[in-house]
Amino acid sequence: MNDECGPASGRLTIGYVPGVQPDKWLARWRERNPRVPISARRAGDPRAELADSAGDDGFDVIFLREPDDAPRSAPAGLLRVPLYTETMAVLAEKDHELAAFDSLGIADLEGERWLEPVDPVTASPDEVSAAVDLVAAGVGLLVLPAPYARALSRRDVVARPVDGVPATRMGIAWSPARETDELIDEFVGIVRGRRAGTSRGAGEPPREKRTAKEKAAAKAKARAERAPKPVGRGQRRR
Repeated sequence: MNDECGPASGRLTIGYVPGVQPDKWLARWRERNPRVPISARRAGDPRAELADSAGDDGFDVIFLREPDDAPRSAPAGLLRVPLYTETMAVLAEKDHELAAFDSLGIADLEGERWLEPVDPVTASPDEVSAAVDLVAAGVGLLVLPAPYARALSRRDVVARPVDGVPATRMGIAWSPARETDELIDEFVGIVRGRRAGTSRGAGEPPREKRTAKEKAAAKAKARAERAPKPVGRGQRRR
């Protein structure tokens, strides 16, 4: 969006959890809206600093992590659009044999020592970092979202993609009090890939893709509705 038709005033402050790299979206914003300053800061729980009004201290928009099986409806007190499911990674000390593999399934790790699980959604960055310290010391293995693991990358720890474990999902959220905020709508649209000059609708969650089974069932239902109805006794065909 060019300087004349884009939002003309205000500012945006973005909060994000560890593992998110918002630089590309910030750069796109600055290209389209050079008159509107934007900044971003990482936070353990950005929801705690969410601003309810434009110009307030706190975050106007946040990137938050949630379980992949969380309801797609927005959590209480938020407007939220789910974005993408994160790949999960298993972390081990640098000399562990899993370093020889490109990826693993949870069955490949049977019999290994594990740390007490750390919930990447609710645990603070300090708690997660402390758990990674134990991994480096050889105490046990740990599963984290791969982007989070990369954010904590260190030479004495290896991380490999792992399947068969509960995954996490990234979403973008803002206060319900800001539902009609033009700046937020513009930024959410950029994150979702909206091109300059296209129609809005960023507050609507993306339509979920139907599975092959659901598509087949829908086609069968449509065929049944189009099929001629059987003629009962005492009725004549027209």
